[in-house]
Amino acid sequence: MNKDEIAIYLNEHPEFFNDYPELLTKIKSIDESDIPIKPMSTLSLANRILKRANDDKENLKNKLEWFFEISRTNEKIQENIFAIERLILRSASLEQMVSQLKVEIRQRFNIEHMVVFLVDGADHFVEKSLNERYPGGLNGTLKFIEQKTADRWFDGTTQPVLKGEIKGKSEVFALYGTQGRVKSEALVPMLADKKVAGVVALGSPQALRFYDGLRTDFLERLAEKLYIAIDHVLLTEKARKPVEIS
Repeated sequence: MNKDEIAIYLNEHPEFFNDYPELLTKIKSIDESDIPIKPMSTLSLANRILKRANDDKENLKNKLEWFFEISRTNEKIQENIFAIERLILRSASLEQMVSQLKVEIRQRFNIEHMVVFLVDGADHFVEKSLNERYPGGLNGTLKFIEQKTADRWFDGTTQPVLKGEIKGKSEVFALYGTQGRVKSEALVPMLADKKVAGVVALGSPQALRFYDGLRTDFLERLAEKLYIAIDHVLLTEKARKPVEIS
């Protein structure tokens, strides 16, 4: 502790002298004339203590307000993510899942553009099942990309990519008539066996809506749940499909 911290502590905890009465007696015996710094030429010790205490309290108040605001924001984000997770995990069909997901992302997070990409060859069952049913994708929200495209987007990593200011056209949204309106984007990988098997792409017309350093753990969890939900829906639909007897 430095000198000011000691002074503040003693000022706020006078009961300290209950255990050290001899120290209080010694302090009382000190004459102000013995102090090298005269009270009239600078702040007295009492004033210094009060000023430091007031400054600390104001800083603490600001920090607490910031902490509570962050906590409230994170709690709201968690509530929205949980709601979306419940929705996609309960979806009865892939069409229902992707259409509702797009609506929920827009309404709950005010994110205007979303596309889900699946990587051809990353998951044989997903690829085969979806290519058979949706050779051209699904409603402009579900699309297929090659592994080399995913590798280029993530530069060979499995970490989210955030672009705060897109100059010109977005390659990710280039096929959907929205590329000129997307000014920032987030690419969140869906992983299978530690490889990028899909991508949740979010786009905003607002620059710096997404940026390097932005917290992405909520989005990563959502991407993980989405890939599980896609697998689950496809398996469920396959189980419901009548078996052909030759």
